[in-house]
Amino acid sequence: MPSRRATSWLIAGFLAIQIVYPIRGLVENKFDSWGEFTWNMYSQTYECRTRYRLVAQSGAQQDLNLQQYFTIGDKVGRVLNREDLPVLHAFLCEQMAREGTPGQILGRVSCTRNKVETETLVRENVDICTAANHAVTVE
Repeated sequence: MPSRRATSWLIAGFLAIQIVYPIRGLVENKFDSWGEFTWNMYSQTYECRTRYRLVAQSGAQQDLNLQQYFTIGDKVGRVLNREDLPVLHAFLCEQMAREGTPGQILGRVSCTRNKVETETLVRENVDICTAANHAVTVE
């Protein structure tokens, strides 16, 4: 049978991890990367407004629904950060080429953290296929 002292240390260690580990989620910047699946997802509110439009050579515009490109449509939010958006944009450009849909893709992504701090992550009215860093803003 473990001693009381060992049991106390075990409980204290467990409680310390429960308190210290979630602090990391408070200091990580969700605008830059999704982060790990930890308390990060609960420590901050993070909401994004997106709009992607395909502009044909004729000038006709069509909204793109990003959910159709994800196996689980509601997981789109996981890529709305500076680390993953260039990859998504490269994929969209390749996908439009595969589908034989020429034109420009204009995107807009604006995210708000904790209902206060808002950042634009994708430059508006810029073709994500030809712009530097696929039109993703730099800090």
